[in-house]
Amino acid sequence: MRFFNLSAVKAVTGRIAAMAIPVTGMCLLAAGGATAQSETSLWNGSTEPAALYGHCGVNSAMGSKLDTLQYVGETVLDVLAIKVLRCDHFTGGGGFHKKPCPSGSPYDYCMEATNDGRGNWVEFGVLKLNTHTDPNALYEGCPAGADLQPKLGLIRPAGKDPRTITGIVTVACTAATAAKEAAPKAVDCPKGKHPYSYCVSTPNDGHGNAVMLGALHYKGSGDPHGLYGECDQQAKPGFTSKASVLPLMGKSMQNVRSIDLLSCCVPWGCGGGFPTELHVGACVNNPWVNPAVAGRYDYCIWGTDARNTGIVLGISGE
Repeated sequence: MRFFNLSAVKAVTGRIAAMAIPVTGMCLLAAGGATAQSETSLWNGSTEPAALYGHCGVNSAMGSKLDTLQYVGETVLDVLAIKVLRCDHFTGGGGFHKKPCPSGSPYDYCMEATNDGRGNWVEFGVLKLNTHTDPNALYEGCPAGADLQPKLGLIRPAGKDPRTITGIVTVACTAATAAKEAAPKAVDCPKGKHPYSYCVSTPNDGHGNAVMLGALHYKGSGDPHGLYGECDQQAKPGFTSKASVLPLMGKSMQNVRSIDLLSCCVPWGCGGGFPTELHVGACVNNPWVNPAVAGRYDYCIWGTDARNTGIVLGISGE
């Protein structure tokens, strides 16, 4: 952060006044130039639901993607990604409404406003958590009778870490195009306005399927839908989302902003007396929560999960 000398600012202001710069010139200086405009427009490339969008035309403003969902009768619950499909200068009036999504796109619904009230003509594609995106769900869209497998099974063999994703979509699934099983590899995703951070593909998954999957990247360590698992070699294999633990404790995801994984280990490695079942309660004065961070959270969940993993979660935004 910069701090300015007030006397120096006044002196400069006086010199500017004496120069009698035309008003139009002053407006250009205040606008920050073309570079600032192009940098802020990079927000429009983010699929993060909470990221801003805007500056789509001359004299347009930025807004919240999440705020717009209410105008088409949708909620922010379980939204994994919101992709800006179009961002242009407004034309006329009119608020948000749902519209058909682009052919072949994975979105649960799409929406548009020719004028969002901020001078933008914008279109969004919205992707939610369901069996269509669940990493542990089976492939979709395969030929009848196919031996379907969990999507997550192709991620790690392709050299990717399951802990860095929130969802997986089946982009394509056909009968195997190779005679023998082939290890999945990271590949370019199909062109278009997709929300994937990367794709993986194999011509034969060992079960007679040629598959391409699109992975949704997590939005930082606090992303509620981020996966955790296999924190210790003695834990049972597999990964699940942090958010999936909340319903087990009678908690809702309705107002949750973030879930931090504060500890992840085999139960006996978490310290003597670590619970063999899950508990929910206050973080402050909790023997399993670092006092230095306990005050950041509304509540915590701690104990041993179904995969014999000791976890401590800090939840914000109850």
